[in-house]
Amino acid sequence: MKRISIKILLLAAVSLVFLSGCVSMVQEVIVHEDGSGALRFAVGVETASYEQFTEVIPEELTLESLLANTMLDEGVVDVQREAYESEGRKWEAVQIEVGDVADFLSEGRSVGPLVMTIDADEDGSYSFMQTLDLEEFTFRVPGIYLMDVGDAEYTLRLVTPQIVQSNGVHEAVGTSVWENKLRTLIQSEDDLFMQADYVLEPYEGLFIPWDTFYSYVVIGFLAVGAISILVVIIVNTRRKAEEDGKIQF
Repeated sequence: MKRISIKILLLAAVSLVFLSGCVSMVQEVIVHEDGSGALRFAVGVETASYEQFTEVIPEELTLESLLANTMLDEGVVDVQREAYESEGRKWEAVQIEVGDVADFLSEGRSVGPLVMTIDADEDGSYSFMQTLDLEEFTFRVPGIYLMDVGDAEYTLRLVTPQIVQSNGVHEAVGTSVWENKLRTLIQSEDDLFMQADYVLEPYEGLFIPWDTFYSYVVIGFLAVGAISILVVIIVNTRRKAEEDGKIQF
């Protein structure tokens, strides 16, 4: 019962942020070869709904408010803000640049219900983990009602010199992506969990994303099957022709 009530409170709070599915949130964790990097958060609203969005969203749920404590941390090197329009949406973005991403996230850092952590291993690799912590997120907004938020989109992109393994989509040699809809959160009994291991050394060699590799494998099997059937047909046809051409005594 407690779990259900927490989810209802969470959905009530984010219903304004993801107004009827017209809003998307994109989060990027960027790590460079020297360990420095940035945390970037962008919210895009359909242009037609942007005015309504700005009117109803509480100050506490704006990017500036959610990131206020993070931006004041002594590990922050610079903060960049950006507003632009792209693909029928108006975007607002905040990028927090830090000198050492692993150190910055070593003790865990929360942004609303998001909790980011990076553990440094003795072998020089790093483990990135992000959860959606429903137990700790108890933000309340009086008067907020539930709306149809099932199609709201949230994307996390981890960009590093080299991803070793990930439970997300290994989009490129150093990039892992997680894409979720709020419907996943609503239906799931567990907290959302995103994890990846990476190293700071660039990958040397040819990298083929799994989606591309899988497609090639399927096409290869189909091609081999088609060729095998064609060979059987040709062999049987020739054998039949030879048998018909024999002179019977």
